[in-house]
Amino acid sequence: LPHAYQAALDLGVLYVNPRFKRRAYTETEAIDQCMFRIIDVVDPLDETKEVILRLEHEVRAVVTRDGKKYKSYPLFEIQV
Repeated sequence: LPHAYQAALDLGVLYVNPRFKRRAYTETEAIDQCMFRIIDVVDPLDETKEVILRLEHEVRAVVTRDGKKYKSYPLFEIQV
């Protein structure tokens, strides 16, 4: 999750939706919440970072901070 969060931060697509209780304003909060949201889809290779599509998307972690499987992960085992 930290790598995905940093990539989203670098692209400027992070989003905090005030309608939800779980909010991640920082990487630490994203790790604690096991999720963060993005709002815009952009081509990371395009230097202009022009928005291709505006769509709110929640990115979820497979594991919690302590390495245990996150409760909503749908598979019995973590696929590596």
